[in-house]
Amino acid sequence: MSVGTWKSISERKVAERDAKLPSEWRISADKLPPASVRDVTAFARESGLFTSRELEITEAFASDIVSRIAEGQWSSVEVTEAFCKRAVIAQQLLNCLSEPNFNAALARAKELDSYLAEHGKPFGPLHGLPISLKDQFRVKGLDATMGYAGQAFQPSTEESTLVQLLYEAGAVIHTKTNVPTTLMAGETVNNVFGRTVNPHNRENIPGGSSGGESALISFHGSPLGVGTDIGGSIRSPASFTGLWALRPSIGRVPYRGANNSFLGQEAIQSTAGPLCNSPADVRLFMQGLLSTQPWLHDPGCLPIPWRSEAEKLPEKLCFAVATGDDVADSLPPLRRAVALTREALERAGHTVIEWQWADRQCARARDIVIKMWSADGGEDVRRQLEVTGETLPEEIVVNPNGTPQTVFETWQNQYAAQDFKAEFLAQWQATATVTGTGRPIDGLIMPCTPFPAKPHGGRYPWFYTSLVPLLDVSSGVFPVTRVDQQLDVPRADYEPFGEVDKRVHDSYAGPEKYWNAPVGLQLIGRRLEEEKIVGMLTEIEKVFKAADVHP
Repeated sequence: MSVGTWKSISERKVAERDAKLPSEWRISADKLPPASVRDVTAFARESGLFTSRELEITEAFASDIVSRIAEGQWSSVEVTEAFCKRAVIAQQLLNCLSEPNFNAALARAKELDSYLAEHGKPFGPLHGLPISLKDQFRVKGLDATMGYAGQAFQPSTEESTLVQLLYEAGAVIHTKTNVPTTLMAGETVNNVFGRTVNPHNRENIPGGSSGGESALISFHGSPLGVGTDIGGSIRSPASFTGLWALRPSIGRVPYRGANNSFLGQEAIQSTAGPLCNSPADVRLFMQGLLSTQPWLHDPGCLPIPWRSEAEKLPEKLCFAVATGDDVADSLPPLRRAVALTREALERAGHTVIEWQWADRQCARARDIVIKMWSADGGEDVRRQLEVTGETLPEEIVVNPNGTPQTVFETWQNQYAAQDFKAEFLAQWQATATVTGTGRPIDGLIMPCTPFPAKPHGGRYPWFYTSLVPLLDVSSGVFPVTRVDQQLDVPRADYEPFGEVDKRVHDSYAGPEKYWNAPVGLQLIGRRLEEEKIVGMLTEIEKVFKAADVHP
């Protein structure tokens, strides 16, 4: 196909999506805020389109929504309709939707209301909860393009295991959201739907590759969404938009049947997890989903139910913190977020120590991970591009024209990964001598990237998020603060300690271009300890309230 063909495919696909946005829920163009209005998070409340009840519904936590539907205070239909309406406005302002599913969602909600009325009990633990999905998850009748024009107009005939089990748990799927082409980018942009923007500052990125999710949820167009993460694609978007999130270890959340890049590549795998507005909502998702016993439906899932007792923590915890690593330190907003977190934890009686990096640890993890992804020399991506002749946006990190690795080179890289895991485990265990608890650290707290949500375009260093997929450990994200124009000024006396660190800090003339950006951090734990991560996120939420830290 010619280049003109992929452009025409994009035009048709966008028209198809937009036709699914009911005119009565749209804001007329003359009433939309101009591009100069950067923060649009309050627009839904100020628009006059929503009733006070609809605003209450769409700004509620997912856990509260489920409770109020079960108690009969809200119906599934009115909750679903409220979120569909708000998702339409989100699309107009942020370009975050890929596949609206409103008609099917409302029909499903009606069925759930009938079930509750007839049986006097919820259909499942997620009864009536609207959930948005990253575009790659397959829903019958909808495309899963992953941003490729060549995969448009190929509606799914089967559903991803995750989707099947969310339905079994009582959820409502009201929309799918935008992603970067290939899913391999820290910004959400593709040739089909274009670029998604951050509701807190539309001149900046919402992250990637789950950036459609982070933008929509942060705008309250969805109470909870499912993203995926192979290099930071849940964690960075959540940190850029003020959300809580969980990146589980491989095997806790079903992934079978999802569209993906690098299918069959098992050395560094992607995993699915929730983005939402509270730790309680993370728990709701994981507990509800695991109640369906996904290991009986997806051979990649481990037979581990949600272990509530593992959320119970010792009275005194010990966290390690890092503002960056030995390749690049983070910018002032991130360093301040780490300091605020440390102060709140210590005030609550917990111990906080400095993490000591081994030589180029995050960068070495990134190098190993990239070699895993690029073992085919980019053939997987190249084949997809050749369908229509489209080219990759500059933000995509995959090289479709690389050199394939030999089998021996791949094995050597996998062996290097094994050595790295052993090194990191020994390092973690050795902290038992300095924590004061008699145990190793409970978690490592650090930024996801050296900076908050940045302006659109280009790529950025993502080595801080490389540790987690290589180690396959459980990790979460929590919001801390926002960029402050007075507090987050450049350090006049700062001396860069390397080339990458110099580039990072030279890019920071001041906080203005990061105006209003949420600042979040990642919490790294051990493998398959999702329950403990949720417990620690809950404790962080508690100590923030006590210390008057307001994300």
